[in-house]
Amino acid sequence: MDIKKALATASLAIAAFTLVGCTAVAATDAASTESSTSAADSTTTDSTASSTSEDAASMPAGGPDGGGPGGEAGSGTVATSTADLDALIDTALGDASLGIHRGHQPIESVLDEVLGISHAELHARMDAGQNLAAVATDLGIDPQTLIDALVADFSPVIDQALEDGIITQDQADDYLAQLEEAFTERVNFEG
Repeated sequence: MDIKKALATASLAIAAFTLVGCTAVAATDAASTESSTSAADSTTTDSTASSTSEDAASMPAGGPDGGGPGGEAGSGTVATSTADLDALIDTALGDASLGIHRGHQPIESVLDEVLGISHAELHARMDAGQNLAAVATDLGIDPQTLIDALVADFSPVIDQALEDGIITQDQADDYLAQLEEAFTERVNFEG
């Protein structure tokens, strides 16, 4: 994949992700205050924002929302084009504008399973400056174990794209390598 094309695709995905995430935060803020304006009320009627506002409302104060809509990227996600696979890699990398948190929602079930702590505790540790690698190490878990679990959660999307003839074996190998690289960066991200 041409690096300029990859950067352009990533930039567009991040911009769209940030825009949707900002809408969700605005909807959450409007829903949590009694003195919401009619403009805020209209924001909460957006189906994406309203479905995310429940998740964001359960987050501890001070932490970013779950990273935007979309739920679990690994389970149930189907790629119908290479653009979908590029977006999968972007999701694996996370949203750098969210700092060390990078938006946990798409990987939350894997984090819960591997780390064995609540989402609130994870946020508290990250707010104290620990990245995912430091949290894992502090809990006696090799960070590579977390990376491997994240890759295993997302890789079926790539496998299915290969099986469906959307990509070749060489492309699948490349996407799997990109996935490993993205999760390695995300787990070790210093913010």
